[in-house]
Amino acid sequence: MADFQSPHEKLRLILEKIGIEAIEMDRLKPFRELFVSKKNAFADFFYNFFLDIPNTRVILEGEKEPGLMKRVWAHWFELFFHSEANDSFLTYLWKVGVRHVEVNLDQRFSNLGFAMIRQFCHKVVLNDIPLEQRSQVLSTIDKMLDLCLLVETTAYIENTISCDMEVMSEVADRVRNPAMVIGWNIKKLQGKVTEGTKEYNIYQMLMKENQRLENMVQDIKVYMEMFQGEPVSVSVRLRELIDSVLEKLESKNKYSHVQVNIDCQENACSLKGDPKWLEYLFYYLIENSMEAVGKENPGIRISSEIESAQPFNIRIEIFNSGAPPGEEIEKLFSPFFSTKTAGTGFGLPIARLVVKKHHGALSMHPGKEQEGTSVTIRLPGPG
Repeated sequence: MADFQSPHEKLRLILEKIGIEAIEMDRLKPFRELFVSKKNAFADFFYNFFLDIPNTRVILEGEKEPGLMKRVWAHWFELFFHSEANDSFLTYLWKVGVRHVEVNLDQRFSNLGFAMIRQFCHKVVLNDIPLEQRSQVLSTIDKMLDLCLLVETTAYIENTISCDMEVMSEVADRVRNPAMVIGWNIKKLQGKVTEGTKEYNIYQMLMKENQRLENMVQDIKVYMEMFQGEPVSVSVRLRELIDSVLEKLESKNKYSHVQVNIDCQENACSLKGDPKWLEYLFYYLIENSMEAVGKENPGIRISSEIESAQPFNIRIEIFNSGAPPGEEIEKLFSPFFSTKTAGTGFGLPIARLVVKKHHGALSMHPGKEQEGTSVTIRLPGPG
């Protein structure tokens, strides 16, 4: 498994929000050795608890070295009471979360484990800590356990996602190269038969399907890049962005029959976001609208206005004259789902991801009086 580095800034933010202060750690220090002296009792308690659960019993009974997990848990318990809430401890917790991904431990059992650690520590406090100091010690222990849970969960989630992304990237790369070779060979074979024949048409069908596969691989790569990345934030001129997208779509020579009307209000003509990502957003949404227009009066209308309520987002509507969407609206935003024979199933998911990464909102709904289809985007303005 890849060695994903601990994101120190993110972890420090968690530490800051929990608010563990030095004075609280000082209150715990006089009792550190008391807790550490119980590390083996804790390990036995923890082991026996998870030995009673079938899912975790399988892991414990499969230990290569008998008693290993007890020693690991005793060490964790000792380190918990000997460590300070600093970068070194945060990195240790992060590595524990990564290890849970490596052994494929269900995160629910990790969360359950922290609940049992809390119970064990509380019992020690109630039995062995003087009454006048119990509340302060309990408060510090609870905050430290909250820190452990949040850091390890963050590591588990982020590294699980990273592993999934690595698999998807590897699959995409392995599909792309054969697809290109297959496409080249189909084109070569098609050139050897007469246009209009049955064989030529079969090759043409195969070419289209292979092109769809290549497009899907490209869209998957774009989706992964955005999923893992963060957009830059600059001022972007909306009309220039739309004009650039329309120019690219015109080059396809597929949408010349579609009439496009643009009405951007003067005070709603700029967005705040990533120019490249926003271009992807409008490319996929406008292309989708062009493909959906009705046969009569095929057209789309793009308008923008500034919303009257805070945070005064820019509201953009892309309306097309096609049939209103049915009950499958949400399915349209699911990867790989497409109602078009040549669709990749990633255009609308990419659009929604871009909006999400920009802290905006995206919805699709029937137009006024159930005529046509409208896509509404809400994005931050430049201010």
